[in-house]
Amino acid sequence: SRMSFSMASLIEKLNARDKDERYMAMHDLSADLDRDTIKLENELERRVVSIILKHLEDTSTDVKQQAVRTIASLARKVQEPQLEEIADKLATHIINKTDEERRDIGSIGLKTLVGVVNQQTAPAVLKRVTPKLQIGIQGETEVAHYCLEILNDLLKNFGMLMQRELPALQTSILPMLASPIAATRKRVSICVASLAICAPDQLFANLVSTIFVSMGEAKSPDEIRTFIQTIAGISRSVGHRLGRELKRIIPLLIELCESPKHQEDVEMLENCLQAFESFVLRCPKEIGSHLDKIVNISLKFIKYDPNYADDEDDGDDMEEDEQEEDEFSDDGDYSGDDDNSWKVRSAAVKCLAAVIRTRPEMLKELYEAVLPQLIIRFREREEIVKMEIFSALKDLLRQTQGRTANPDAMDEDHPSGNDSHHLPNTVVSMLDVDKLVKAITKQMKDKSFKTKERCLELLRELILVLNGGLNNYLVNLVPDIAKAIEKSAKTSLKVEALTFLCLLLEKHPGADFSKHVKDLGPSVLASVADSNYKISAVALRVCGRFTTAKHGGKRLLQGEDQFIQNMYTSAFGRLNSQDQDLEVKEAAILTMGEIIATLGDIVGPSNLNGCLPVLLERLRNETTRVTSLKAIATVAKSDLQIDISIICKDVILECSTFLRKNDRALKQAALMTLNSLIASYGKMIGDSLYETVMKELTILVSDAELHLTHLALQLCSCMVSKSPNENVNLIHSYILPRVLVLLQSPLLQGIARNSLRSLFANLVQAGSGSKYKELLGQLLGIVDGGNQLSRQSLSSIAQCVSSLCGAVADSERIATLQGFMNTLGNPSGAEQMKQLLLHCVGEIGREFDLSQFSLENVIMNSFTSTSEDTKAAASYALGSIAMGAISKYLPYILTQIESQAEYRYLLLQSLRQLITLKASDGGIGKGHDSLAGHMSTVMNLLMDQCDSDDEGVRSMVAECLGKLALIAPTEVLPKLKELITRDSVETRATAVHSLKFTITDNAPVQELATCITDFLLLLKDDHIMVRRAVLTTLNSATHNKPALIRPLLKTDWLLPSLYGESVYKQDLVRTVNLGPFQHKVDDGAELRKLALAAMDTLLDKCAEQLDTSAFLHHLQDRLSDELDDIKQAAYQMLCKLAVREPFFVREVLDTLADPLKTVLNKKTKENASPQDVERHNELQRSAMITVATLNK
Repeated sequence: SRMSFSMASLIEKLNARDKDERYMAMHDLSADLDRDTIKLENELERRVVSIILKHLEDTSTDVKQQAVRTIASLARKVQEPQLEEIADKLATHIINKTDEERRDIGSIGLKTLVGVVNQQTAPAVLKRVTPKLQIGIQGETEVAHYCLEILNDLLKNFGMLMQRELPALQTSILPMLASPIAATRKRVSICVASLAICAPDQLFANLVSTIFVSMGEAKSPDEIRTFIQTIAGISRSVGHRLGRELKRIIPLLIELCESPKHQEDVEMLENCLQAFESFVLRCPKEIGSHLDKIVNISLKFIKYDPNYADDEDDGDDMEEDEQEEDEFSDDGDYSGDDDNSWKVRSAAVKCLAAVIRTRPEMLKELYEAVLPQLIIRFREREEIVKMEIFSALKDLLRQTQGRTANPDAMDEDHPSGNDSHHLPNTVVSMLDVDKLVKAITKQMKDKSFKTKERCLELLRELILVLNGGLNNYLVNLVPDIAKAIEKSAKTSLKVEALTFLCLLLEKHPGADFSKHVKDLGPSVLASVADSNYKISAVALRVCGRFTTAKHGGKRLLQGEDQFIQNMYTSAFGRLNSQDQDLEVKEAAILTMGEIIATLGDIVGPSNLNGCLPVLLERLRNETTRVTSLKAIATVAKSDLQIDISIICKDVILECSTFLRKNDRALKQAALMTLNSLIASYGKMIGDSLYETVMKELTILVSDAELHLTHLALQLCSCMVSKSPNENVNLIHSYILPRVLVLLQSPLLQGIARNSLRSLFANLVQAGSGSKYKELLGQLLGIVDGGNQLSRQSLSSIAQCVSSLCGAVADSERIATLQGFMNTLGNPSGAEQMKQLLLHCVGEIGREFDLSQFSLENVIMNSFTSTSEDTKAAASYALGSIAMGAISKYLPYILTQIESQAEYRYLLLQSLRQLITLKASDGGIGKGHDSLAGHMSTVMNLLMDQCDSDDEGVRSMVAECLGKLALIAPTEVLPKLKELITRDSVETRATAVHSLKFTITDNAPVQELATCITDFLLLLKDDHIMVRRAVLTTLNSATHNKPALIRPLLKTDWLLPSLYGESVYKQDLVRTVNLGPFQHKVDDGAELRKLALAAMDTLLDKCAEQLDTSAFLHHLQDRLSDELDDIKQAAYQMLCKLAVREPFFVREVLDTLADPLKTVLNKKTKENASPQDVERHNELQRSAMITVATLNK
């Protein structure tokens, strides 16, 4: 073929005498081999391999190097015999004792080869290479080094294929750990760590045991250090396997650290501490019992400095050293040029940092033991170590922030606390803010700009943890900040200082910065003009904070007119400049918006007239239009009523055009800006502008994007309220047709529906009631049109009707209701119209007392309807009208529940509706609309129905009891506790289930905290129904109020019981005969699903209080569950754990592989249904996502 001819031609050229021709031929050959379309014939393949191997010994160095590079391309194309030949030749070069150049060529070539072969072709390479490496290891030092490097690559990449050779390799290389040559020991140590990855359990145990024994027998410090490095390397490679040996290793390392004869052996101490760090990171389960000792050792050596006498006791002398501004600037005759003790201190700090990052549950202990020592060590004289100390303290503060940022996190002594801005009292007392800030302030005077940067980073973290809290330290901090933002300061320091200042102003809104403006202001304004875009952008944001800050109810910049003018000039210079970074442009726009909105009266009309057109220009620029919209909205909402008439019309027209763009963020910003403009300047806007806006709003009123619909409808309401004469007719023409279509959508809900209700009310009020009947007819006409609407759509229409009725006179409303009753009483009326009118009556009855109407008769007649939707609507209506007339309708509902067994479920729905409305209204109520006088009757009735045979009734009773507990917890919860002691299984299950509806956002936490244990203890109940209810309640409680559950996680019953419910139980599987077939029914399947759901929620809300190892152990078993749904839930949790606790997951990777492999290799049956195929594919997708997550 043509390609064969080309190859043959290149081979001929490779025999040329000219080295340049040989080089070019080799280069072209490599390029040809890289092509995917190339396929070598057998004879040609042998010739190519032979010629390339020949040129590994070429007289020209360039040709040899090109030949080595060509091996990578060649290895992908050739068959196993040729691959063996290549490997054999390269390995032979490596063990060449005389020619160093050949060894180099062989080493590079073999490393290249190992990098390109795969699991299928690797055995051919291993067969030829491994025996020669074993020989070379025992040879001369240089040869052994080459062989150890290649062996390490082989073990890392193909160790699992070398199982037969591993014992011999281990026997060969372990004695070399005692080699007198440091370079040899280092390579062997690395090689052993790679071998540990693939060694079988018995061989691995032997490996560790041999190292351990050798380490105990070693006399030379060099040997001991090598063994320690090897153990640390094994830990980094396979910490989960080494974990079981830690109880032998750690005492020995501690003994070495404490031995007087090793106290000046810097390298050994460093190695021991590095090993401890590795154990903390890689053996999280087994290291737990040793952490206290490791922390103490690290704290001891964080001060290690044998060459310098540092008289520090407990850090109480910090205040006494104020005169020592540069504590280590003059150390007499001491010279640190040859001092490497800092390595020990560095390793100690890193070890502490590893504990801080991986052990959030030790936060209290770390604050007590580690924080004071880290603060003391701010006096560290080596900058590298000092940076690591700052980093460790930053990690500690971040852990604190992570543990307290949860809005449900609360002090165990105060279960009602849920303020995310306050730390638990125990942490506040340990976080000695005064001492920490003073130490940082002192370090801010250090000559090193890096130290100052780290100090500012620490202060930022501290502000985030305390959500402010630095008011008392502003006097001390501001001078250092001012110095850090001077013109001569380093760029990175200036950015850090300005960022900190911005956060300081944001998190201390009431602080008195007025006396600091003169110190900070000039430097901030100079930074605005800085050529570095980061400095300029942050400085502009600081100006914005200055502008909006207040103290004592007054503007921070009150009386600083000259500074305000200078700030305006600086910001305007940036705003008006075209040639600058986008970040600066956006910061300038937002800052100018805040200056105009807050200080426009001081800036003056002439400046405003120059600035506003520039803002309009930025609005017309595609890259800055969203930011400009925000700035203009800020100006429009200003209390100063800024005159923007020169740009108002143009801005509105621009906003109108933005509503057509396919950019959600832009449309949202445009709508909000239009709302602000019309709310403030509606009187100066003409009819034509209103119509332009209204036309553009039309397309946004749909169910495609409900948030934009909400904003559009909100804007319509604003236009009607500001200029009713111009806009009512426009709404009817443009918006109302779209609204009538929107009301038919089942997706309409939430704020979009509320905005729609407001619009209808505004339309009636603006039209003085003249539009009422027209609008009412249009709303009811949606159903008259014959459209079959969903329950949700009917509810939306009814709420709009209620808004119309609420906006008219009582006489109009009464006439409307009378018409509704007439229609409902007509037996031949359309069912859907009856459903809509029942919803309308209910919605109106929520707001007004309808006891004058005999609505109960109409509603009870509706219970006899053949339509389930009509019955549901009637039930809803009865509960809703009872809200407006409790004294009449609640006794009626209770009487009917007792007497009308046929309609009991529907009547309980009505009672639930009333209780739900009452709970959302704020409580039990007073006077004629109070539930207080009926509580006893309601509770007795509900408790009697707890053991009903009808599951639907029991569910409704549970919800009623749960919602009642929200209203009157002190009355209801004790009775629920009494119910869970009864013999009836149904009663116990109903009582526990009811708690699910109590534990919501407004749950009575104090009362629940005293009784929730009694309910959750039923997790040990003998009956499945009860345990199922407990699991549901546990999941709900963990999700909504995790603080209720956290104390119980420390008990010896909750988690074991929960884990027990996740286990597959054969005794819960029964066989059902279906004629000639038998079907297995797993009654425990739902329990397992609920248990896994609760575990998942615990992982999200209370992860820091879980024993990750135990959690993971129980999760592993579910990867092989019978049900695909449970496997998928287990996969999702495993992915979360892999991200949050990678070290724990790494421990069990070996056991995770088989269940995942089983799922990925499973095939569907040939006669499988499409649904089964889809479920199978979804399971495999989940498994692949899990594998990908584990691979990270």
